[in-house]
Amino acid sequence: MSAKVNQHPYGHFNADGTEFIVTNPDAPRALDNFLWNDACFSVVQHTGVGCFDYQPGDKEAIQLLTGIGRTCDFDVVGREHLMSRLVYIRDNDTGTFWNLNWEPVCRPHESFECRQGLGYTILTNKTDGIEARFRIFVPPGNDPVELWDMGIKNCRSVARNISVFLYVQFQFAFKWGFNSYGDTIYREAHFNRGLNAMVASKHPFRRPHDFLTGFLTSNQPITAFDGSRDAFVGAYGTLKDPVAVQRGRCSNTLGSAAATVGAIQFDFVIEPGDEKPLTVVLGATDQEGKIASFRQRYLGHTDTFFARLAAQNADMVARNRVKTPDPLFDQMVNVWIKQGASYGSRWCRWGWNGYRDIVQHGLGVSALNPARTRAILLEALRHQFSTGLALRGWNPVDEKPYSDSALWLVFTLCAYLKETGDLALLEEQVPYYDGGTLASVLEHICTALDFLEKNKGVHGLILIKFGDWNDSLTGVGKEGRGESVWLSIAYSEAMREMAALMGWLSRVDAQADYAHRRDAIVAAVNSHAWDGQWYRRCYDDEGRPIGSHENRFGRIFMEPQCWALIAGIASPERASQLIDSCDRLLLTELGYMLLSPPYTELDPGIGRLSSMEPGIAENGTVYTHLNIWMILGLLRLGNADKAYDIFKRITPCSLSGPTDPKRNASFLYSNCYYGPQHKNRPFQQEFTWITGSYAWLNTVLINEWIGARPDYAGLRIQPCLPSAWPEASIARTWRGATYNILIRNPYHLEGGRIELVVDGKPLPGNLLPSFADGKIHEVIATLLPQGEVPRSSPAARNGISSADLGCQQSTGS
Repeated sequence: MSAKVNQHPYGHFNADGTEFIVTNPDAPRALDNFLWNDACFSVVQHTGVGCFDYQPGDKEAIQLLTGIGRTCDFDVVGREHLMSRLVYIRDNDTGTFWNLNWEPVCRPHESFECRQGLGYTILTNKTDGIEARFRIFVPPGNDPVELWDMGIKNCRSVARNISVFLYVQFQFAFKWGFNSYGDTIYREAHFNRGLNAMVASKHPFRRPHDFLTGFLTSNQPITAFDGSRDAFVGAYGTLKDPVAVQRGRCSNTLGSAAATVGAIQFDFVIEPGDEKPLTVVLGATDQEGKIASFRQRYLGHTDTFFARLAAQNADMVARNRVKTPDPLFDQMVNVWIKQGASYGSRWCRWGWNGYRDIVQHGLGVSALNPARTRAILLEALRHQFSTGLALRGWNPVDEKPYSDSALWLVFTLCAYLKETGDLALLEEQVPYYDGGTLASVLEHICTALDFLEKNKGVHGLILIKFGDWNDSLTGVGKEGRGESVWLSIAYSEAMREMAALMGWLSRVDAQADYAHRRDAIVAAVNSHAWDGQWYRRCYDDEGRPIGSHENRFGRIFMEPQCWALIAGIASPERASQLIDSCDRLLLTELGYMLLSPPYTELDPGIGRLSSMEPGIAENGTVYTHLNIWMILGLLRLGNADKAYDIFKRITPCSLSGPTDPKRNASFLYSNCYYGPQHKNRPFQQEFTWITGSYAWLNTVLINEWIGARPDYAGLRIQPCLPSAWPEASIARTWRGATYNILIRNPYHLEGGRIELVVDGKPLPGNLLPSFADGKIHEVIATLLPQGEVPRSSPAARNGISSADLGCQQSTGS
C-alpha cells in the first residue's frame, strides 16, 4: 500500500483497504460507518455513538435510538442528548471511570483504535490498565438487531473490581409523519429478569403498528438497571458524569412517561491477564415474549453470524475487482464505493426513498446486484402516475411534482438490460400509482418520456415544474412556465439510450422517433441555452435566464455543463469553452462547485436555494455527484488525465500534502464539501454515505474508465486510462462468466482503438460476446493509436495486422 493512501491525520487504511483504522478519537468530524440488513440500519461513529432505525416490512419506519448520524450535520445541535451505545467502565476500588468510546468522559487513554469495516465497527480502548474491546455489527437477514461483543481484559498484575455500564436512549419516533397525542406519556422501561433483558416500549392509543418494543439482552447476568434518563444521569447531571456511574450502582428505576433509556450494569472481578467476555443483543420487536427467540438465535452464535457477514462482503469485494497503478483508486473502487452503492440501493437516504435517488442507486448496483436493480425498477414503476410523472419519493410518499423523477428510469433500465439481457422485464405488467389498467414496463417508460416530450416551454425546453435534480430550484417554475436546460440535456441522453434499445428490439419506427426527438431537443438547447461560454441552467416563469452572465448570483451552474459532455450535444469548440469556464469559475482544490457565485439574498424566482447560507447544500458547495458526472463527461471526450485529476480532488483520502483541506475530512465520500464561501467551515464535508454519487462512481469508474462496459450484444471494451498508467486490469463478471481483462497501454494513450485477444485468440473489434458458461476467460486489450500495432502485442507476434483484425474504435454511446 503506497504512503499516499495512509496520509490521513486521524487514521489509516489496513493493508487490503477493507478497514479504516481511527487512531485519534478527537477528530474534527465523525468518521462514521453504516451497518444494515433488510430490516434495519445503524450509523456508528468512530466513538461508537450513533443511531438505529428499523422498518417492519412495508410498515412505518421507526427511529429506535436517538443518536447522532441520522440527519444532516447542520441539523444536529450538540451531542449530549443524542448519544447511545455508551460504554462506561468503572474501577470500583478507586471510583475512577471512563468511556470505552472515549467520549463523553474524554479521559486520557493509553491507546485507542476504531476499525470501521464492511458492516461492522470494532473499538479497542486501553485505559488505566484495562483493555476493552467492543465489536458492533448488524447480522445479515431480516432481524432488526445489532450484535455487540465485548471483552474486558485486565492488563495489570493485581485483580480488578470492575463495573461496566451500557447506555442507550430509546426514542420510538415514527418516521413517516404519524404522530400520536404526545410522546413520552406513552413510554415505559423495565427489567425482565426471566429474559435477562432491559425492555422499553411505546404504547399510544393510536399507532401504525405494534413493533414498538426495544430491548437489550445479554449472556451475562445484568446486576442493575435504570429505565429513566434522570435516574441514570441525574436531574442536573450530564453524560460526562452520570450519577449512577459516580456512585457505582444503577438504582433499578423504572422508566415511565419520561426520557426512556436502557442503562444496564455488569459487575466483574478480573484476575491479572484474564478477560471477561460480554455479548449483548440490541433489537426491536412487536411482543416482549419474542425476545426469547432472539436470545436463542444470537447469544452464543455471534461469531457464526459475523462469519456470514464477512463471507458476504468478501464476495462483494471480489466481484468486478480492479487493479491499477493507483492503490487508492483500487481500494475505493473494489471496497468502499461498492459498499456505499450497496447501502444506497437498500436504504437510500436514512430510509427515505427519494424517487430519483433510489432509481439512481438501482443503476449503481446493476453490475453488482442486478436482482436488486430489477426490484427497484418494479417498485419505482408502481409509484409512477399514469400521466408519466412520478412521485417525488416514497417510504414515505411525497407527491411534489418534480419533473425529472421518471426520467432516471431510462438510464437504470437500460443499464440493467445491458448487464443481464433480461428483455422479459420489458413485458412485465405493473400498475400505475393512481390506478387504472396495468401497463408493461416498456409502456411505463414510454409514458414517462411522452409526458416530457409534450411538456415543453416557449424555448422548446422541458418544463421544470416544482424542480428537477436540483431540489432547491423551487421557485423557477412555480407558475408552470419555467424550463430546465439541464433536464432537456438529460432528456436528449435518454433519447439516445431509447433509440439504441429500440434498435436492439428491431422496432425501427420507435427508434427513428426517439432519434428525431433527440435531434429536436439538442437543437433547442444549442439555440436557446448557450450563454456564450457555457450553458444556462434554466428559464424562470417570466422567461428570464438563470445560470447566465446576466445574473448577479448563480451565473454558472455545473449540471448542464457536465451533461452537455455526457450527452455529446456540445460542439468541440463549445466543449472546450465550457470546460475552461468551469475551471475558471467553479474549480476548487476539492473539485467543482455546483454554482458560482453563491446566493446571499432571497430571490422568490429562484426559490429555496437562494435562502440558504452561502457555501452549503446546493448554494455553492463542491457536490460529489456533479464531479463524477464531470468525470464521465471528460472520459467520453477522451480526457482521462483531467478526469483523474478530478477524481483525486474529490476523493477524501487522496491528500495532496500537509495543507490539503481534506485532512479534516472523513475517509468516505460525502454528499458535498462546503464551498469556499462558507463563513466558518469552508471545505468541511457535509454528510457521508448519503449521496447518489456512489451509484455513479461505481458505474463510471468500471464501465467508462476501466472500460468494461456492457452492451446489448456484448461486453464492450473501451478503456480511457490516464496516460501515466501503463496497464490496468479487471475481473469483470458478466452474464454468467468472468472475464479477466488486462488492458495494456504501451503508447500511454488516453484513448485509442482496441486490439483484443481472448483466450489466446485474436478477436476483431472491441465487443466480447456473452459466453455464459460459468468459466473464466482471459482477455488482453491493447490500446493502440490509429494504424499502429506494437511489436510486443500478440497480434504482431503472430504476424496479424490491425487491418486484418478489422479493429476500429467504437463510437457507440
